[in-house]
Amino acid sequence: MLFRSDFVNNKEISLFVDLGTNGEIALGNCDRILTTSVAAGPAFEGGNISCGTGSVAGAICAVTITRNVEDSEGNTSQLFNVQIKTIHNAQPCGICGTGVIETISELLKCGLVDETGLLADEYFETGFSLTNTENPILFTQQDIRQFQLAKAAVRTGIEVLTKEYGITIAEIDKVYIAGGFGYHLNIEKSASIGLIPPELADRAVAVGNTSLAGIVKYLSDPNALHILQRIKNASEDIILANDGDFQEVYLKNTCLG
Repeated sequence: MLFRSDFVNNKEISLFVDLGTNGEIALGNCDRILTTSVAAGPAFEGGNISCGTGSVAGAICAVTITRNVEDSEGNTSQLFNVQIKTIHNAQPCGICGTGVIETISELLKCGLVDETGLLADEYFETGFSLTNTENPILFTQQDIRQFQLAKAAVRTGIEVLTKEYGITIAEIDKVYIAGGFGYHLNIEKSASIGLIPPELADRAVAVGNTSLAGIVKYLSDPNALHILQRIKNASEDIILANDGDFQEVYLKNTCLG
């Protein structure tokens, strides 16, 4: 993954985040790289989400929620308008990782969930419907909590590595976001709910499945073994549990935004 992202040839400080059940994070440049892993859980891949699914045809991958304007008599047929996009534009069958991120971002934007992750009273018991169908795809309070746990793990990993490296978040020059859904991740919405530090949103790029891309590069680059050895020599693994502030930072990062 770091091989694919060309860490060893850059002096600028880069952050690499691979979003998955086991989140892999690296921070550094050609001289020094700190790495760690976090137990993010399966929420980024649609796991433990009530209507969750993988990135398959029909998975809801993008969501926009707007508040309808009342007419002159104060009437509206539906308080909120929900627009969704599914993979391959197929019939909705569930919600995948990018859809989870976009749904929470939109709910927060519309005031339907607060920064603590609490869903509005009218949807707390039933969940918020993303589809107007006989068997609607619902997004529930428990779904939000599952995301918060995953988000907090990743964000805490980023902050601990930054502290250990001796820099501030603002000093990071480039951010690579990887994962099976990486190419379709909405960076702006990810930052709006705190998955990516907001100040890094304009420096972030989604790079997709870097594991497969790294294999292709390895097979085609005659210097691959030498480069991998340089990455190994420059890298140091950080165990998050050894950080004295880990629990406090993790709890802080469960908040959205």
